[in-house]
Amino acid sequence: MKSPWNMKRYSNEAETQRVFTSDGFLETGDLFKIDERGLLYFAGVKKRIIKYKGYPVFPRDLELILLRHPAMERAVVKGEPDPEVGEIPVAYVVKRGEVTEDALLSFVNCKVAFYKKLRKVYFVEELP
Repeated sequence: MKSPWNMKRYSNEAETQRVFTSDGFLETGDLFKIDERGLLYFAGVKKRIIKYKGYPVFPRDLELILLRHPAMERAVVKGEPDPEVGEIPVAYVVKRGEVTEDALLSFVNCKVAFYKKLRKVYFVEELP
């Protein structure tokens, strides 16, 4: 991206050089979608993409579904290494009510494609 309101640099010069191109563009690592009207929508962060059997899984999509469950306080989805499929989507959740792993898996997995399904839920006191 390049605009008058972009930041100029990081405090770390090496990081600044890594993300700015020679013509002044900032490579954010963010992914966007453009709709038919030309509007941009944030789709995720490239380095957070989970690769499940070669399919891209955006953690943010699964996090938003999890957060719609009434027993959820906070949630983070990450890729967990798996030698057979690359990575599996797993959730780390802080709950505010009673809920089981099976209930959360069902809640999310009935709303997503087969390759986006959560495989595990870890209940934690604080998010990693």
